[in-house]
Amino acid sequence: MKTRTWATLLVGLIVRIEIASFAGHPTDIGFFTYSARLYYETGRFDTLFSSLPLLYYIQLLFYSAYAMIRDAGFSDTVFLYHSSYMLEGLVLRIPEILADAGIFYLLLKFTGKLRYAAFYLLNPFIIYLTAAWGMYDSLMMLPLVAGFILVSRNQMRLASLAFLISGLIKLFGIIPFGLMAIDNIAQKRFKEFGIQLGIGSALSLITFAPYFQGGLENFYVGFVLRFLGGSGALSRSYGIIAAFSGLRFTGSTPLIWLAGAVVVSAFMIDRRRSQRSMLKTLLLWSIVAAVSLDIFTQAEPQWLSWVIPLSILYAFITQKDGLANFTYFFGTVSTFLSITLLQSSTYLVTGVGSLLFNGLEALPNSIILSDVTALSMLLMMLGYVFLKPAKFKVEVIALTALVYLQAYFWFSIMRIVSV
Repeated sequence: MKTRTWATLLVGLIVRIEIASFAGHPTDIGFFTYSARLYYETGRFDTLFSSLPLLYYIQLLFYSAYAMIRDAGFSDTVFLYHSSYMLEGLVLRIPEILADAGIFYLLLKFTGKLRYAAFYLLNPFIIYLTAAWGMYDSLMMLPLVAGFILVSRNQMRLASLAFLISGLIKLFGIIPFGLMAIDNIAQKRFKEFGIQLGIGSALSLITFAPYFQGGLENFYVGFVLRFLGGSGALSRSYGIIAAFSGLRFTGSTPLIWLAGAVVVSAFMIDRRRSQRSMLKTLLLWSIVAAVSLDIFTQAEPQWLSWVIPLSILYAFITQKDGLANFTYFFGTVSTFLSITLLQSSTYLVTGVGSLLFNGLEALPNSIILSDVTALSMLLMMLGYVFLKPAKFKVEVIALTALVYLQAYFWFSIMRIVSV
């Protein structure tokens, strides 16, 4: 068991390090590279950083070692047309790679099943996002997974802290934190709610402290308007609602507020009427919330990864082995959709988009084709979550392929909707 565990961990880490040394999303890695260089070369703090501040601090911490070896005379090199140097790009992704290893460890210790932990670490979509793309979702998911495990141990205050840290890296972590706060109010545990509120306020103030001197306005413009689509600001939308509305740039649909109300109401009813544990209820409705965000907001492709570790945890506590197996299939197809339909097979490797497989890439209405296929898988995942335990069968693969081909016919060939 130990040999297989170490072998799995080494394979997962080696693959990530190898890919991260030469691949990367030129735009996203370019943003992170610029912000880190700005601080270490000029001493200026990037108040227009495109994500939440806690991620910036983590990146600066790890980048400091790279800055020192560059000052010592190390000469890095650029691979093809990327926006960062090779070692520089790897250093920027070290936190995410370590986070993946941490989630692997937590899942292994909690479930006691190497297969379940490997479904995360060796999941193609997780590897793709962390190593090839350079996204930081795994950094958010590490404290998120830790929070649910703490809930299983009835360590609610530590769980709230973990969820809050997750939310300060990427906002999804605020959802289980908020559901716990709502439960405290509903159960009249006002002291616990006050502690939650105090911890949340204090940690948020500390996180945003460097922005207080003239930076909050820039942060509002750089993150709130751009990312959240506030005040009518428009950004590139990959959501299915926008796709079927014929919109390429849009904010989030108002339907997200209805979906949010449904999730909160269902969570409260579930807590009052069912015999489920807090862990099972919180996990269930966090998964539903993640799916709702993927459907009803200007969701980015990487948001699909959020359901993977949560579904693995839920599969273990409900003994739904088919759900755990489905997460690997879900990640494989999500990787295929993202590479062929939303980017191109060469973009992350060379830094320039070009087509190697014309029959799979550069398809008309590619966003709709990707959205419809992803939606079908999200609905199948909810089926595994809500219905009785079922095995993962080859029919699921055939059904997904059929949805993809039907979407290809109607939206790429017939073009009944244009984006």
